[in-house]
Formats: sequence, C-alpha cells, structure tokens
Amino acid sequence: MERRNDYRMALLIDATIHEALIAGRSAARELATLGVPFEVAMRVLTRPEERRHPLPPADYKRGV
Repeated sequence: MERRNDYRMALLIDATIHEALIAGRSAARELATLGVPFEVAMRVLTRPEERRHPLPPADYKRGV
C-alpha cells in the first residue's frame, strides 16, 4: 500500500528544512528548488505551530 502524497511531501519538507538548517542554507530556497508549492512552503515556514508533526526547535540538541 502506498502512503498518501501529503505524507510523503511532509517527510520531504521535514528532511529539507532539517538539512538546510544544518548546512546554514535558506530553507525557503531549498523547498522551492524541490518544487514544493509556494503556499505550502509559506505555511510550513511561517506557522510551524500549526503542523501536525512539528519539527524540534533549531537549537535542539540530541542526547542532551
């Protein structure tokens, strides 16, 4: 059974934002490069508290 497209897009967005933050690049630019719709990127980046599965804060450190 295939996963829903929006779930796959959510995983892609999470991975892209995470990698961009680690590398010091613009998450918005990386999302645009991958073809994420502008409305989706704006919602994810400007209103993260509304996400179903929010990302940990940028200063979050594993194992601490």
